[in-house]
Amino acid sequence: MKFNLKFIIGTLVVSLIVVPVIFNFLFIWESGWSRGETGDWFTLYGNIFGGLIGGFFTYLALLLTFKEQNETKKKEMRPRIDIPHQTIEFIDSGDQLNYKPIVIELNNIGGSLAKNIECSLSLPNYDKVLTALENAKNHLKIDFLQAKTAHIDEISDIEVEGKKSVQLIVRDDKGNYKTSLGSVYKNYESEFIGTCIPLVLNHEAQTQYILENSVSYWVNYIAQNRHYTAGRFNKDELFNFNLEVKYSSDEYGDFIDRFNLEWEFIGIWAGEESQMKFKYVLKSKKANTQAS
Repeated sequence: MKFNLKFIIGTLVVSLIVVPVIFNFLFIWESGWSRGETGDWFTLYGNIFGGLIGGFFTYLALLLTFKEQNETKKKEMRPRIDIPHQTIEFIDSGDQLNYKPIVIELNNIGGSLAKNIECSLSLPNYDKVLTALENAKNHLKIDFLQAKTAHIDEISDIEVEGKKSVQLIVRDDKGNYKTSLGSVYKNYESEFIGTCIPLVLNHEAQTQYILENSVSYWVNYIAQNRHYTAGRFNKDELFNFNLEVKYSSDEYGDFIDRFNLEWEFIGIWAGEESQMKFKYVLKSKKANTQAS
């Protein structure tokens, strides 16, 4: 585009300034160099100028068309990460507390390879969830343990620099300690996922982001033990997720997509061996897309 801009400016200067000045000197003033009638020269150069101006605007229109086509091709062919709505079942585990990790599917719905995918998780309603669970802890048979963790060799003041977290303690019917479901933080470090080819080339080419174990444990336990009766169901008891997805393309550069993921309860079903299945939809909404 730099070369094209210089060419356009040069064409305008020559056509609208240099040529008229020379024409004025040769044919209107008495330079003694012109031959023939002045009107004939006006006609000749009028035709030339008309052709130049028409050609210039045609060239400009082609440039704009090519630019628009390139932008359209880039949008169609660049990698694009999408997170579809996902149905997730939580199967009653009884006293086993043996939970499967929660897996979030990522699809590349673009036209080229998404490379170096990294995901960063944050919990936007972290404080609201803790408050809701605190109010329901007798029914849920849980308790909280405030904690701070830190790398001692990297910091000078653990109390100031420590990373705050809350550990969820599960108790039995008598209130005795049963197990810990681990600590959950507001924000998590980015995790490398890998690459993902476009779905147009392979419809089974999804990649996956697996939630941190403690986050999965908390969500599983709460989903299986919360109130589901009308008037007592509290939608604030489950974590929502913000997921930032970074990825790159050799041809089209680097991209960042941000998604808001929220739970919606859809029902309870009886499964095998009389196990209850608590079904939810993890709804996804893209917050914004950034290219660099």
